[in-house]
Amino acid sequence: MSLDFLAGFTIFMLALIMVVSMVPGLLAGLESSGIDYDAVAYRTGVILVEDPGWPVYPPWEMNDLAHKGEIERIGLAVSKETPNILLSTKVKKFFEEGFFDQSDYRNKAIFGDIPYSYNFSLNISHPDASYELKQTGNPLPPGYGYIRRVVKIKEPAVAVIGSDSRYNDTTLNSSILRTFTVQLNFNELLDPERGPAYRIDPRTEPVNVTITDFGAYLPANDEATLQSVTFWKMDPTRPIPQFTRIPFSYDTEDSDLYILLLDEESCNLKPEKEVANTISLVLKPAATSLFTLDQNSILDIRFVFDDSPDPQRTTLNGTYLYDYDNVPLSPLKPGVLEVAIW
Repeated sequence: MSLDFLAGFTIFMLALIMVVSMVPGLLAGLESSGIDYDAVAYRTGVILVEDPGWPVYPPWEMNDLAHKGEIERIGLAVSKETPNILLSTKVKKFFEEGFFDQSDYRNKAIFGDIPYSYNFSLNISHPDASYELKQTGNPLPPGYGYIRRVVKIKEPAVAVIGSDSRYNDTTLNSSILRTFTVQLNFNELLDPERGPAYRIDPRTEPVNVTITDFGAYLPANDEATLQSVTFWKMDPTRPIPQFTRIPFSYDTEDSDLYILLLDEESCNLKPEKEVANTISLVLKPAATSLFTLDQNSILDIRFVFDDSPDPQRTTLNGTYLYDYDNVPLSPLKPGVLEVAIW
């Protein structure tokens, strides 16, 4: 009798344990929807502020509407090594009106099983104490799940070249072409010891070169003729390294690849146009990705001035190093990203 009781009691306890272990699963569907929305908002926030998105090189934000389908994941981080530090070019594309539609945000940022409604907002604080609000999505309902993340925004570096005696060469023969070179040494720029948040990376950020006081290099003239802007590359690790001209559509304007402004007027890279005050070039990552550059490469951007058969009118000449000594990095801007899901 005692053995029968012991066996029965054991079976009863095992059955009781199984039932108790199953109860939480049976009640899982009764949990509040707000907790689920909070979880989706949290997951979406992690994707946006801790992931750079895909593709990475060239970065997804360089795709135009015709190639929007190639974007697999929308992330705003500078890199995976820099959580909560966002790249301004990614932020601009993310909030650009008319580029992404609701299905894009749901399929490439939220990754939900159901068509969630959403609202994304980013409040950016500027050094002058002003605020900038970027927002996209639906109006907020009375109840929703949300997450807030404190972030910082990285702006691309800009090389501003004013009047500088190093590039004001008055010793050249007047018949010799003036060539002003902006040189990027990728081995120095992509130094792994420098954190991605404080790195100049032409693979993911535009290269900005602005000559603000071109008139200082026109000692006896009102303007000079910019013949061309060409790109050259060299790999110093190869035997007998030398610069070779990069094949490119120099005579075709393409704002997805570059923007060249002469006295605020847009031109192609073979303008043969007179300029008096400012020269500005923005070379975008979509262009540098076509140059097959690696960490060992050196890239030259050459501005060639030619007023022949007349004597050269400008004294601008020499090589400007696009590096951490000459190109200042902008301070990171603080901000708050809020993701709301319902």
